[in-house]
Amino acid sequence: MRQLDPSAALRSAACAVALLASAEPASAGVTFPRFRNIQVPAPRYGLPHIDNVQFSGGSTGITATIGGLNFGAAPPDVPCTACTPLEVQVLDIAADGTQQTINVTAWSDTSITLTGIVANPGDAFEIDVYNDTVGNAAAWGGLISRDKAAPKIKSIQTSGSGQALTVTVNGAGFGPAPAEVGQNTTSPYFIFSDVNNASTGYGGERWNAGFCGTYECDGVSMGYVSWTDTQIVMSTFGSEYGQEDWFINPQDAFCVAVWPSTSNSNGTTGGTAKCSRLAK
Repeated sequence: MRQLDPSAALRSAACAVALLASAEPASAGVTFPRFRNIQVPAPRYGLPHIDNVQFSGGSTGITATIGGLNFGAAPPDVPCTACTPLEVQVLDIAADGTQQTINVTAWSDTSITLTGIVANPGDAFEIDVYNDTVGNAAAWGGLISRDKAAPKIKSIQTSGSGQALTVTVNGAGFGPAPAEVGQNTTSPYFIFSDVNNASTGYGGERWNAGFCGTYECDGVSMGYVSWTDTQIVMSTFGSEYGQEDWFINPQDAFCVAVWPSTSNSNGTTGGTAKCSRLAK
């Protein structure tokens, strides 16, 4: 076994003392905590994301608890009562996506509580949450109460970009192909909604395409490529695309709503919705 040279050890210790002595002293009042007590939170610059929405209450007074990530700090205008804040919007698809007047009772980076939502059985809703710090929104879509007759959206796939975007919706209960298939047009059976994160308006500008029903005819048409009971393929926005704030961006939150092609509700009750996010 190698024997240590005591004189060498002493010389090393002397060098260490000299180096410490030559270092600049810490400023007065600065305390260095023990390493195990140092907590460095990870930066939270991610996009907002809704993991789940839990509903409770009756049809005239529903409470929604929105769980997720990166909602940001509470905006200055919430909590609020009987309000229509741009940072969180509850949209009734059966009523032309009209934003409801609600109460925002709590807001944190991971949870938002809303009360006073009004819904009829079978109505589909969309909920948008906007984080002003990152300039982007999260979206959720679905039914507040179960409706066995409503179509079921299992997944949404997108490809392409800009005006040539293709949206493929997989599920069940969509019905047979409507007369609009093969045309770039609108119908009361399908709606594409985008939350434009590059719009000039605060909160992201929501715009719709492909729909014409009781309360609205969209300014932007969309190509009805194919339609079966289990899959819908839509592709290419009409010539109106790009006007005003009617355009999509990478990482926009978006939703689709579908009514069965056999529906007589003209785009009101009986539909369903699901939301996703465009690729980066």
